[in-house]
Amino acid sequence: MAKKNQNPHLNPESFRDALATVKEDGKRNWVYPKKVSGYFYRYRTYLSWVLLAILFAGPFIQVNGRPYMLFNIFERKFIIFGAAFWPQDTHLLIFLLLIFFVFIILFTVVFGRVWCGWACPQTLFMEMVFRKIEYLIEGDANQQRTLNESPWNAEKVIKKGLKISVFALISLMIGHLVMAYLIGIDQVKEIVSKPPTENMAGFIGLVAFSGIFMLVFSWFREQACLVVCPYGRLQGVLLDNNSINVLYDYVRGEPRTPIRKNEVAPAPKGDCIDCG
Repeated sequence: MAKKNQNPHLNPESFRDALATVKEDGKRNWVYPKKVSGYFYRYRTYLSWVLLAILFAGPFIQVNGRPYMLFNIFERKFIIFGAAFWPQDTHLLIFLLLIFFVFIILFTVVFGRVWCGWACPQTLFMEMVFRKIEYLIEGDANQQRTLNESPWNAEKVIKKGLKISVFALISLMIGHLVMAYLIGIDQVKEIVSKPPTENMAGFIGLVAFSGIFMLVFSWFREQACLVVCPYGRLQGVLLDNNSINVLYDYVRGEPRTPIRKNEVAPAPKGDCIDCG
């Protein structure tokens, strides 16, 4: 049961005035999440493996000689579940997209941010691929924080270099995957099998997509959901007090202050220990 806030001068809405990932001086407040374990996380991991397998297998699946999924915005040709949609079929494609987005919105209203936590590609790659690699190389949250704050030495150079190299390799794979969904797997094979000078536009596209994913998953991270993602920006409209959601309980948490063993507090403290 939530405690009642003892300080009437605290504004219960003031924490909404700024992003938790940005400091007062405008600098990035880097997030160091601890390793997660438990019943739901285990099944979330299993589901992620299935979704990632489907995502990577998509460009290679053919239905009646057509790709299973193709979103060729350059030629305005879209193939969904083997069915082709050309410019004259735009109304049908828009209808299908509206059904998809309405389904996600209704799902959010009833079940909260299940899409964001369990099925969004950004979450799948960030939490189930890149974050796990970071844990494997740099350790848990406290070890990562200590490594980042330590001076540059042999250990830091090796760990950071190895992590960036693995991140770059996976970003290249994701860049090729996205291009395969945009122009088809056969076109991507042709681009990578020939010198860049023979298809400079395709080569630049692959490098650009890979660079964007490298930037997002190695540096931008959760900011993509908070700042860029339109669906994330709509959460304030889609959610209500009855939606299942992970939120900061201001009444229970404030006033936030460090808690020390055997210390007698002169005034009541909130449950938030102000760990940052």
